Amino acid sequence: MFFFTSNVFAQQEPLFNILDLEGRYKIRLYEILPAKGGFMRLSTSAGIIILKHERMLMFPENKTNRNIKANEKAINNYRDYETEDSIRAMAETQDGTFYFATNSNNIVYIENSAQRGFKYPPYVFSPKGVHFSGISKLYIDNNKDLFIGTKSDNFYYIKDGANTESFKNAKIDIIDSVPVVLKGEKQVKKITLAPQTGVFAFAQDKHDQNILWIGTNHGLYKYNKLTDKHSKVLPVNLSAELSFSVTHIEIGGRNDLWFSTLERGMGFYDKEKNSLYFFPYPKKSISAGTLYPIKTFCYKSDNSFFVAIMDSLPAVFSKKSGAYAFIDHEVLRLTANSTTDIKIDNLGSLFIVKGGWLYNCRTSNNSMLIMSIKSDSTLLAPFITYVSSLPAKEELFSRLTKLEQFPKLELKYYQNSLKISFGQNDFGGVNNSQFAWKIDRITAGWIVLPKTNFSYGESISVNKLKPGKYLFEVKVRNNNTDWQKQQGKMIIIINPPFWQTWLFWVLIITGITLIIFVIVKLRVRAVRKQERERAKHEKELSELEAKALRAQMNPHFIFNCMNSIKSLMQENKIDKGVIYLTTFSKLIRTLFNNADKKEISLFDEIETCKLYLQLEAMRFDTKFSYTVHIDEKMDLKSIQVPALIVQPFIENAIWHGIVPKEESGYVELSVIKKENLVEIIIDDNGIGRDASKQNKSASALMHNSKGVNLTQSRLELDNLLRQRQAKLEIVDKKDGDGLARGTKVMITINEEAS
Repeated sequence: MFFFTSNVFAQQEPLFNILDLEGRYKIRLYEILPAKGGFMRLSTSAGIIILKHERMLMFPENKTNRNIKANEKAINNYRDYETEDSIRAMAETQDGTFYFATNSNNIVYIENSAQRGFKYPPYVFSPKGVHFSGISKLYIDNNKDLFIGTKSDNFYYIKDGANTESFKNAKIDIIDSVPVVLKGEKQVKKITLAPQTGVFAFAQDKHDQNILWIGTNHGLYKYNKLTDKHSKVLPVNLSAELSFSVTHIEIGGRNDLWFSTLERGMGFYDKEKNSLYFFPYPKKSISAGTLYPIKTFCYKSDNSFFVAIMDSLPAVFSKKSGAYAFIDHEVLRLTANSTTDIKIDNLGSLFIVKGGWLYNCRTSNNSMLIMSIKSDSTLLAPFITYVSSLPAKEELFSRLTKLEQFPKLELKYYQNSLKISFGQNDFGGVNNSQFAWKIDRITAGWIVLPKTNFSYGESISVNKLKPGKYLFEVKVRNNNTDWQKQQGKMIIIINPPFWQTWLFWVLIITGITLIIFVIVKLRVRAVRKQERERAKHEKELSELEAKALRAQMNPHFIFNCMNSIKSLMQENKIDKGVIYLTTFSKLIRTLFNNADKKEISLFDEIETCKLYLQLEAMRFDTKFSYTVHIDEKMDLKSIQVPALIVQPFIENAIWHGIVPKEESGYVELSVIKKENLVEIIIDDNGIGRDASKQNKSASALMHNSKGVNLTQSRLELDNLLRQRQAKLEIVDKKDGDGLARGTKVMITINEEAS
């Protein structure tokens, strides 16, 4: 079916109709604008051409007969008026009001398609005193605000600039062929983004209609109509010095922003991440300075665009995969590979401006695309589009940001439950698709999914993958044909937790080894120090024990004992003298036996004390009495104590407590067990320590102090060496009036340490 029947169109193939205005009429095509009324407008160097059904109309018109044949002469005349009648830019409101910019940079409008003449809006453009290189773009947003982009002088904003209802009270006159606003003139506001900035594209944000996205020769900008503030998009994933020119912008239903560039092909802006991504098209030869110029694009479907590539054939771009399918038809090869515009009307007809020619074809059966992709079946291969973690739905992979044919996904151990989405390019009208997938070591084979509409793709979930390396594969077939040879693949690596890695165990072993080394070294050092201290303490203890022995062998005591024996012999008390001498010899023998021992049993110590008490009681006769109490439950022979540790306190009790007393006294020696402690108590009712100090001579006092101090020092050293936990406590007993009533000495020893 032919869209045009006039003889100015050359029929080359059943799919295409061709209009060569430049070659035949020297008219240059600029821009295609699908009109709301179901026809197409072309801006040209000779004015506006309207293509409607089988007719081609010119505006301005020179003849009343609008048939294309009758207008051929008029069209030929436009070659002499190219500068004067050239149309620079076009835009249309949703109610069909058509605005365009003339070569002289005036803005005019036509209220509807049936209107023959045009009108001037109530503002003058360009503003007085402003000189710029020309208008590059007209844009009307949903609020009927008009935006005028220029080639090098930023852009202008006119509130309600396309709202004809607001023009009713305005008055405009034409003076010397120049429109002059006499009443109700609207303000033209200039917005300067940056010096020497050309503006080529506008798009209104879907979420906030006060926000406009602006494409310039210096990148992408954002402008707020309410606050009059603007900012340049400076993505976090690219250098701030990155240069690119934005030629067209489209914002989808999900507010995703796509744009074309003169340097880097198609682009995508992720608003949430503030990141830009570019998709260059394939070229035979590539160098560091290779450009990928795209003049404009339009929607083919929700997932693809028709793209006008300035140095190539037109193409279809897939939003899902970032791939280009070139429309390689032999008719399109009639002109140079320079596609400058591409649009689709509401009847499904595709219009292409390529090499100066206008091509038109029906796209309902996508025949030309099917022919194009036959030579490159990889365009129909399936691919992974998106991977997210479960249940958090954290994005782990997106095809928009990673275009590798065989991507690799490396994850942490807790990201082991995944939702994997995959799809297929919608080039060539592919439908009735069926996918199958598998993961090595997880699935037994291919898992075939039900047939689906490829536009939506498919998603599968895999849960709790163990640490390791996996290969995910997906394949597809269309219209019940064989499975495509090309498959979509992805390597998925689940890293083990750190505590399961060899590095962790190396660190653990190294750490344990280091700790053991430090502990052993510290222990050796501590043991050596203890040994040195022990040797020192043992030496001190030996010296103290020698001093204690000498103290016990007090010459005065021996001399007194011998005098007592002598007196008994002189008094002819032979029996008593023999007993005394026998007891004395036992005591001396016991002292000598224990002299070379560091420890003796508590039994031997008490026996020594008994012998000493017995001798002193015999010598002082009735001066004092003594008692010895031993806990019957105790095994004195199993308890070890330092040798000669009790006797000095008994001697003190007798000589310095009882002897100076006028009346007779007593000394009580007790051994008591309290749990695991053994208490040795020497209790007397003598004159007390304070009175004793006053009565003693200097030598006696020194002897007493030495004996007690030696014993206390021996106990302290013994505690350090043997951990016996021995304690010495001396209590001065007093009555209710505060008078001295004797002394109590308590020696406490840990039985378990003995």
